[in-house]
Amino acid sequence: MLNHATNHTQQRCLQFMKTVNYIIILFFLTSCSVDKTEIVPAKYNGKYGAINSKGKWLIEPTFDSINSFYNGFADTYKNGKQGLIDIEGKLVIDYDYDFIGHVENERVLVQTENHYNFADLKGKLISKTSFSDAEEFSEELASVQFIKNGKWGYIDVNGNLEIDTLFSLAYEFKNGLAEVEIETTDTTTVNPKYIMLEPKFYDCRIDKSGKIIDTIEYKKNERKFPLIGSANTNTLGKLNRFGDTIMQKKYRAFGYPQGKYMWYLTNEKYGLADTTGTILIKPIYENLSYFSHNGLAIAKQNGKYGYINNKGDIIIDFKFDDARSFKYDLAPVKINGKWGFIDQHGTFKIEPKFENIIGHFRKLNGKTERIYEYSEE
Repeated sequence: MLNHATNHTQQRCLQFMKTVNYIIILFFLTSCSVDKTEIVPAKYNGKYGAINSKGKWLIEPTFDSINSFYNGFADTYKNGKQGLIDIEGKLVIDYDYDFIGHVENERVLVQTENHYNFADLKGKLISKTSFSDAEEFSEELASVQFIKNGKWGYIDVNGNLEIDTLFSLAYEFKNGLAEVEIETTDTTTVNPKYIMLEPKFYDCRIDKSGKIIDTIEYKKNERKFPLIGSANTNTLGKLNRFGDTIMQKKYRAFGYPQGKYMWYLTNEKYGLADTTGTILIKPIYENLSYFSHNGLAIAKQNGKYGYINNKGDIIIDFKFDDARSFKYDLAPVKINGKWGFIDQHGTFKIEPKFENIIGHFRKLNGKTERIYEYSEE
């Protein structure tokens, strides 16, 4: 009876220790994931590394260059050649290439001189054949242009030809379909003695077996707010969807509408109008961006950058040498020759000490993200 009680107590102690260890590990992983949610390359003391949104180094500044991260990897230059690093700063592909693309399906497009191939994440080329052109992998297939005939086909992640080289152009797969261009030949009889052969091109959609699903007829997009006039002569104007002139032909450029707002450029100055053509902000700025998710736009006045809202209120004073839009509640700004990050109130959350910032914060394993949301009409 005593032995049974002792064993039961020991089992309970072991279970408790396992639970405690699990909680500790879970807390550690959670704190790490929160601390390392976003990443951006930064230059410090002449070298590039990468920081998180708290300003802490995720990758120490030891590189000559680092581009924005994509799917957890970034290309980096050294002595005129590109390599690839991961989010820990480990060099996964050496500095052997003139160009390195994005990692998709654990494969990356690489170029040496005028030849393309793909490498895995150990740096091994997947195909014995080089290509004259290629697109990145999507849905485990990549379109490639063969040197021997100039035609496009598709290979799989092991470099095997999956869809034969039948196309004059071929694009990435999306939701199981890809757009391709097929060349055929039409005959035209000039007279009884001469027949002219003319190439003709068809745009089609294919599935992953290479079967043509349908042909594509591209329709001209009808803008909700069509342009009239010419940008070259500063005589651009805007119509509404009914064909009424809402902005006279005296402008150089317009931004795409963001809801009911759009910037305009006239006489080298920017302002803001709504989609009825009403001027909300007079043309007083040397530059004006689209609005970020927090409702702030970058504006430039007297050579300095600040942030305004859509009423023209100055939210953050014009005091920066350079500025970018907000992403993940932070905006990179340059002051006194150094870059840092501010919040929507203009308070520095990461002090300005960097010589350069590459782009904006991006999720660790994220892809290219839109900075602004607007209608492309």
